[in-house]
Formats: sequence, C-alpha cells, structure tokens
Amino acid sequence: MPSPKPTAEPSATYSRLELILLGIVLLVACLARMMFFSDVAVEHFDEGVYASNLWFSAEQGAEYPGRYFYAPPLLPFLIEWSMIFLGSGVWGVFLPSLLLGVMTVLLIWWVTRDWFGSSAGLVAALLAGGSDLHLLYTRTALTDVALGFFLLLSVYLIWRSWLSLDWKWPVLAGVAIGLGWSVKYNGWLPLAIGFSGIVPWLWVYRRDRLPLTSYLTRAFVFSLTAMVVWSPVLIGLQKWGGYSVVAANHSRYVVGFSGWFDSCTRQLLNLRLLEGPFGAISLGLVCLVGCLLALHGSCWSSTHSGNENKNEEGRRSTWNTMLVGCLAGLPLLGGWLVGITPVLVILAVIGILLQLFCMSGQRSKSQVAADSRDDSLGLSRPLAAWLLAAWFCGLLLATPLYHPYPRLTIPWMISAWLGTAALVGWLESRSGCSLCELLSRSGELRTQPARIMGGVTFVGVALLVILIARPWSVAAWQPRNGLASISRQLLANLRQEHANSDEAILYIYAEPGLFFNLKAEGHQLTGPVADFRFLDSLPPQMPVYLIAGPHAERDSEFVKQFDQAQDRLDLIQSYEYDPSLLVRLNQAQLPAKSTTESVRLYRVR
Repeated sequence: MPSPKPTAEPSATYSRLELILLGIVLLVACLARMMFFSDVAVEHFDEGVYASNLWFSAEQGAEYPGRYFYAPPLLPFLIEWSMIFLGSGVWGVFLPSLLLGVMTVLLIWWVTRDWFGSSAGLVAALLAGGSDLHLLYTRTALTDVALGFFLLLSVYLIWRSWLSLDWKWPVLAGVAIGLGWSVKYNGWLPLAIGFSGIVPWLWVYRRDRLPLTSYLTRAFVFSLTAMVVWSPVLIGLQKWGGYSVVAANHSRYVVGFSGWFDSCTRQLLNLRLLEGPFGAISLGLVCLVGCLLALHGSCWSSTHSGNENKNEEGRRSTWNTMLVGCLAGLPLLGGWLVGITPVLVILAVIGILLQLFCMSGQRSKSQVAADSRDDSLGLSRPLAAWLLAAWFCGLLLATPLYHPYPRLTIPWMISAWLGTAALVGWLESRSGCSLCELLSRSGELRTQPARIMGGVTFVGVALLVILIARPWSVAAWQPRNGLASISRQLLANLRQEHANSDEAILYIYAEPGLFFNLKAEGHQLTGPVADFRFLDSLPPQMPVYLIAGPHAERDSEFVKQFDQAQDRLDLIQSYEYDPSLLVRLNQAQLPAKSTTESVRLYRVR
C-alpha cells in the first residue's frame, strides 16, 4: 500500500503583484473597519457583559454576574487587558475584535491559497474584507468574529494534520480548537467538521491512504489537546453547576426543525438588511476575476491558432466571450434582485461540487508550486473540498435551528466565501493561469483586446448599475453610541440635582451596556441587579436610584416585581434613543425604522 511522504514547508512563491493586491485588500479592510470609530460604543446586551470584567473586584468574582451563561472567559479576558493598557474608550474595548477581524482576512487568504490556488486566495480575502456582516461585527465586543478566526484556523490545521506525518500539526490544531472553544461554547465545531470531512475522503481514496490507525491517532491527539486547553473553562463552570447549566440556558434559544424555515428566512432578511456597497463591490470584483480567468483560455488559444478558418473561429470566439461576460454578470444581477447571500450560496455550491467531482485541466505555476509540498498522491485539494463541504452543509442545516441572531451566521458565511473562492480556483485550474500570471502577461494579449473587453464590459456595467441603484448605506458605520450618550446625560442631570453626585447609588436592572457606559464615565457607585431585594437594605442618607431599560420592559419578572414596589419608586426622567440596526435585528421581530427605546431613571424612597 503506498503511503504519502511527509510534507515539506510551503515555499515562498508569492509574486510581487499578488502581495500588492493582497496589501490593497487588507488596507481597505482596515480602513473600513476603523472609519467613524468615534460613533461606536458598547450597546449590545452581551457587549456589556463581556467588557465589564474590569469593574468587578476579585471578591465580586472579577466578572459581570452570570457571565458564564453567555460565553467562556477568553474574549472578556482579552478585552480586560486591552482596557488596562488603552483605557475604557473605543480602542480599549473593541481592539481585540478589530485585530481578529483583520487577521481573519489575512488568514482566509493563506488558507484558501493553500487549498485552491492564488486566485482563490485573493478572492476569499476580497469577500471577507468586503463583507458588510463581518465589517459590522468586527466593530463590536462580541465573540463571533473571534470564533470565526479560530474556526478557520482550526479547520486548516486539522487539514494539515490529516495530510502530514509531522505531529506538530495535531498539537497546533488542538490548541487552536481549545482557544476557539474558550471564546464561544460552540468552539468545538472544528472537531465536527474535521471528522465529517475525513470520512468521505477516506472512502473515496481508501486505496491511497495511510492505515486507519494513523488517522485515529491524529484525531485522538488534537481532540485531547483541545480538551486540555478548554479544561480551565470546564473546571471554572463547576462552581455554577457545571456545563449542564449553560446547556440548559442555551436550549431556550433552540427553535428546532419546526422553526427551521422561519429562522432561515429571517436570517436571509437580516443579511439582506445589512448589505451595502462594500458587499456589492467585492462581489463585482469576484465576478470580474472569474470572467478574466474564464476568458483567458479561449482568447489565448484563439490568438495563437494556426487554423485556416481563423476569421470564422475568431468571430465564434468573440460571441463566446460575450456569453462568458453575460454569465459572469448574472451573480451581480442576482445580488441586486434577491440579495448577495443567496448568490454566494449558489456560487459556493457550484465551487464545492466542481472541486469534488470536476477537477481536471492545466495547473497554473502557483498551483504547481503549492502542490509540490503536498503528499505525492495529490490528495490535499480533495480533502480540503470535503472538509469545506462538511462545513458548508453542516452549518447551513444547523444555524437556522437556533434563534435567528445575525451574528450566528458568521461561521457559515466564512464557508460560503471559501466555496465561492473554490469556484474561482476551479476556473484557474481550467485556464492554466492564475490571476496574477494573467495580469503580468496581459501585454501578450493585446492582439485581441476587444474579445477581453467585450466580456468584461458586461460585468463592469452590471456593477455600475447596482452601485447607482442601491442606497449607499453602510450598516457598520451607523452610530451605536445611544446608551453612551444617555449615560453622560443621566450623570449630568444627577450633578444638577446633587451637590456631590458621586455619592448617588445607581442600580441598573438588566442593562449591562448601560452599566458599562456609566462605569466608563467614572461613576463608581453603580451596580447591576436582577431583582428588587436591594430595597431591603438601603444605605441611610445616600440617594439611591433604579435604572431600567428596554430589556427590563420585556422581562415579565421585572414587571411583576415593579408592580409590587412601585409605591417606593418615583420616575425622575425618561431618556429616549434610537437603537442601532445591529441591536434591532436581535429582537424577535423586525422593528420599524422609527422605533425608539427608553431608559427610565427612578428615585428610590
């Protein structure tokens, strides 16, 4: 039985043009994620939980009460140390997500280039960098962007583990899985993807693989390593009742198969509402890359043809290029009519299927260089395709089983970017030339410029029409500082009412975001409460206030307790604000555009 040879390390075969294009994508992605940063503040409920570690002493648990219900401690830990060095402003709070978001763009280029070629790598980076969904959540203190980074890294390292005889890859894979698991409780997803993808690959290539025990040993190593890295989280949960308490809480948000269709429909609507010009431009550029690669083969062969019927063949080739241009422009038209996400689904399905069952043709120089480090049997790309198929199909089925929070689609969306890039990788393999090779030798194609331009024009016109027709609204750039503004206004009102407002005690019911902003403004006597028992132990000669926001209004327990204690509460002020689209999309039903929320300040007698 033949056995794969140990893999060598990747060789530096990156062209200067490829690195320049990647640098441009990264620069635009960074700028888009940092623009209008002064309008961003902690607003989402979970953000307030994750960002508040610094406000609690060791005697208070060093974290927001009940934090373990929402996420493991790794991201709150990173935010805490970021705030220690940079303060409680926007950079201190959002820097971890910002860095991991930009690093995801770089990582997806690296992974996709290894899997499907240099053109696919640039396309994947373009889709990630221009994703309005990813752009929005990179500017939050939520866990989903960090999970996406570690998920992508873990699946890639599992891929390397299955192919290589070097034991460092299973260990690194286990560490990455454990870190992702310490960011979010579904960080074990790479294990499911790795096992689901290897089974069909082993079945198809069962004659050309190592003994089954070799793969089982590697699986055991990265699974055990992941458990060891995650074990501090599990141990820390024991004082609260173990992981079963967390699982029971999460089960409240599972809609099951009976609610799958409604949840899926809502998620598509969520993603549609978040779409903006960045997504349209990135999709248009992807279509342009695909069009150029598809046109290259026919135009190149026609240009160098020695056929006697060269004129007739040239006319036929011109019509073919027009047809290719029309086909390349269809995704843009579909993105305009039904949304970018359904188009990415279709492109990803096509790309995955082509990689699995239709891989043939020439290989570009970059592909040959990349494949030279893989196993001698050439099984690395099929394995990547099977892992991607398991990732894409598994999360497409599983994500709508949960309440339709838009951020839950990020792990699945990464697989859609990879699948779309896989389609471009297939086109590259058919043309025998990568995008950078094509651009660097474009001068050789000047004998027939009309054939290239005829097809490309369709894509360019389609993109231009969509950009003109669609509103230029970037959801990520909408202000998210409503609660921060209320905090400043509330403290200003207290200073007017009391000579020493710092002595006023503020109890906040079910509003971690408001708690964080009041603490960040410097008010020390601020604390979260989950019931009205604080009324039984009021300090003498100190003003005490209760602050209730929109989450309290929706809490039946709060309404019940408030009715019983309302004779001891005097409404002092009500503050209105417009929640951002990010917050509104988390509600059970889509709110109207003019929906406002209120925060009420009560004086306790």
